[in-house]
Amino acid sequence: MMSKFTTLMSAVWAASALPALAQDNPTPPLARALQLDAVTVSANRIGQKLSQTGKVVTVLPDSVLQRYATQSVSELLTRQAGLQIVGANGPLGTNPDIYLRGASAGNTLILLDGIPVYDPSGTANTFDLNLLTVGECERIEILRGAQSTLYGADAVAGVISISTRQASTEANARKPLGVTASLNYGTYQTFRGTLGLTGQTDKLSYAVQYTRLSSAGFSAATDRTGQQAFDPDGYRQNAVLANLSWQVSPRLSWKLHGITTAYSADLDAGAFADEKDFTYRNQFKQLATGFDYRHNHGRLTVNYGLSDSRRTYRNDSTAIEPNASERYSEQAYGGLAHFAEAYHTLTVGRWGELLTGADYRFSNTDQTYRSISSFGLYEAPPIGADTARIGQLGLYATAILTPYRGLSVELGGRYNRNSLYGNVFTYSINPSYLLADRVKVFINASSGFRAPTLYQLFSPYGNKALRPERSRSTEVGLQLFSKSRNAWVRAVYFDRQIQQAIFFESLNTAPFGRYINFDRQHDRGWEFEAQTQLSRLSVTGNLTLLTGAVTTRAAGRDTTYNNLFRRPRTQLNISLGYQLTPRLFVSVAGRSVGARTDRFYNDETFRTDNVTLAAYTTIDLYAEGRLTPHLRLYADVRNSLNTTYFDIYGYNTRGRNANAGIRFTW
Repeated sequence: MMSKFTTLMSAVWAASALPALAQDNPTPPLARALQLDAVTVSANRIGQKLSQTGKVVTVLPDSVLQRYATQSVSELLTRQAGLQIVGANGPLGTNPDIYLRGASAGNTLILLDGIPVYDPSGTANTFDLNLLTVGECERIEILRGAQSTLYGADAVAGVISISTRQASTEANARKPLGVTASLNYGTYQTFRGTLGLTGQTDKLSYAVQYTRLSSAGFSAATDRTGQQAFDPDGYRQNAVLANLSWQVSPRLSWKLHGITTAYSADLDAGAFADEKDFTYRNQFKQLATGFDYRHNHGRLTVNYGLSDSRRTYRNDSTAIEPNASERYSEQAYGGLAHFAEAYHTLTVGRWGELLTGADYRFSNTDQTYRSISSFGLYEAPPIGADTARIGQLGLYATAILTPYRGLSVELGGRYNRNSLYGNVFTYSINPSYLLADRVKVFINASSGFRAPTLYQLFSPYGNKALRPERSRSTEVGLQLFSKSRNAWVRAVYFDRQIQQAIFFESLNTAPFGRYINFDRQHDRGWEFEAQTQLSRLSVTGNLTLLTGAVTTRAAGRDTTYNNLFRRPRTQLNISLGYQLTPRLFVSVAGRSVGARTDRFYNDETFRTDNVTLAAYTTIDLYAEGRLTPHLRLYADVRNSLNTTYFDIYGYNTRGRNANAGIRFTW
């Protein structure tokens, strides 16, 4: 381990020394990475500068993403304000649970090139971020707060909008063929290789990319004694991405997007429990198309996307448990999701913009389970796609009023019709005011909803009488900009209340449980963010303070308890970057996570106990050197202090690990 670490640290110093050989002087990466007033599209589907929108948005452009090439998408996102992704620091393949502002998994909507993506067969309808690597991503926008009026179901806590790699649209970058390639290798025998081809003519542009990611990994389960020889859990992934765009006319453009990605991973039996031959495979395919028509007063956009999700768990327990009653088991989950939308933006003179639209979601799932034990073959009743299906139609309108300079008022509403549970209406009221181009104040009062999943409706534990979870959210914020726009600070207070929260109720009779609408959830807290660029030095940081509770009613009385399982009350992220020379950039990033509460099933007492996960702090180092305008070397050391901690009780997280890589563009 130490020899590999020493080798990789040598690569860091090599990245520091080699730039001195180059004579050219391109734009420093620091200036490209720190965009203090970028344009956001996800906030209201109308391009706006961050200083002009009343929404709480974080934009991560390509220049920032390139510095996270050795990390997973989950690792990158968990460093942002208000976001905690449990599983991001485990071995590759660990399921990432997204908790945005304390909301439970399934309350954050993921968009991939504007299309909602999720697994219709999953318990919470979540999208597995493991299916994407940073290499496929060109831009990520994190939109916090209830966004169901604009985006529909599941956008209760916010939206994470991911844009995949496209061909360059800069006029001076137009060429029929461009090549991008990268290789990096690091601890746990982790390898990532990417090869991309791009091209652009006057009317046609394309981007095609292949990514291979593999790792020998480490044991997901913690060995209590250190003497049980738990085996490492490996990971293997292949992904192919393709984007095509055609400028049919000066006003009309057409696009086509496709991605196929799949990974297989080794799994363990549970907390503190190894497993030698438990494997998991996850596959996602998506094909999407759409066109965009611009006229003198606005724009019409039409999109359609079809995605297919497949998951398989296979366990052959005879390899390590020859006397076990269960010798083999296999679970297969699949689902199709269709999405179609049309929306129109209209400029209404000097008064602002009017957005109107409609969208439709349809999904189904098929699921099977079988096992072989000493009692013979068992097959659970399958869930069929012809039965487990649901459709949702949404109609919405949003007006963005700008009656005079500095003032913006967004008013919106959505009507949603579900084929099973009926109607839902949501609203959004979002005034903001930018005073003297330096001080922005904003308020956001909005509602959201999360639809019951197909599993919660049609599985053996399902309940077709479930109603959607419904939320009311409030944000109040203040943002200050420096006169030169080289720095800003933002403070936001948020409060979210969820009614009819879906809860799994245990029963003493078969099927021993069911989903019901039972709880009320209340989360609130503060987010503080800051960015500055002082000559060669850049500083970014965020602090999240969170509290939350669930209220249940039993035996005629309300009972309130903490709901922030695995979610810290305090989370701090700080990053300092310095441009040592025009060709060499270095940075250090610190992350501090407060204590959390977790639940653990105790095999000895046959009950579920609460445990406290200790607070921890990690320090990451990064160096980037440019040999030529086309060739870049980079290296990092994550968790440099080799801190030991739990994100999930009984499961390991990464110790000190290092990676080094090279990136070529032409």
